[in-house]
Amino acid sequence: MPIIDSHVHVLPEYRPMAPFEDLGRVDRLLALMDDAGVDRAVMVPVLGADTPDNNDECAAWARQHPDRLINLVALPLDAPDAAAQAARVRDAYGGAGVSWYPPQTDPAALLQPAREPVWEALQAESLVCSIQARPPLFAALLELARRYPAITFVGNHLGLPGEHLEPDDRTYGGLDAVGSLPNVYIKASGFYAAAAQQWDIRCPRSLAYLHSLITAVGAERVLWGSDWPPCARHYTYRQSLEIVNTVAPLTATQRTLIMGVNAARIFGRG
Repeated sequence: MPIIDSHVHVLPEYRPMAPFEDLGRVDRLLALMDDAGVDRAVMVPVLGADTPDNNDECAAWARQHPDRLINLVALPLDAPDAAAQAARVRDAYGGAGVSWYPPQTDPAALLQPAREPVWEALQAESLVCSIQARPPLFAALLELARRYPAITFVGNHLGLPGEHLEPDDRTYGGLDAVGSLPNVYIKASGFYAAAAQQWDIRCPRSLAYLHSLITAVGAERVLWGSDWPPCARHYTYRQSLEIVNTVAPLTATQRTLIMGVNAARIFGRG
């Protein structure tokens, strides 16, 4: 069974982790992956004033370690030239897809006609779209998936349900509609963000969300991610894996799908 981490950030310096700014170095990640038995990881670049070159850095690391690392490209899909940038993702960066953290206050913005060239470019290039979508954006995300069935959409961090959903919501904010949409997936990552006690790797509240998510969309639509290095403020890299691999009450089939089979299918790496 391949084990694939679907969500890591890799940076030479990551100031939010101060005073451990260099925790996100690529050599540290590879060592942690070796120790935990993780085969591959998907890098989600972080672009900001302190990290303007992270797309290029992640692309270089993916070229250096093609058997271990897969890179996405951080791309603001609401930028005026987003469609042109999307068309360059594979040639310029060798990226498997794009990562976008859209504004969370205007769900309709995802569906505006002005955005259509961007989605058409992603579809034409067969790019995965990793997206930060909280429950208020779920309906718009599902509509995008209906309009663009060739785009695989992957939501971050259990869909960030904490402030919007209760763990016993059997529809998971309407994501149960994913059953009719084969191109929507959700990462089982960032468990600390949904936990009552962020340091608790048994995190009953987060695992309750995971249970509801699997019930709503099926294990074949969920993939594990560590959210390293931010998760390291609360637990180790190995513990981020074991939350799903050993602590979560999953069947053997569910565990196999979530820990790697689904990610291998999405990102084309077995």
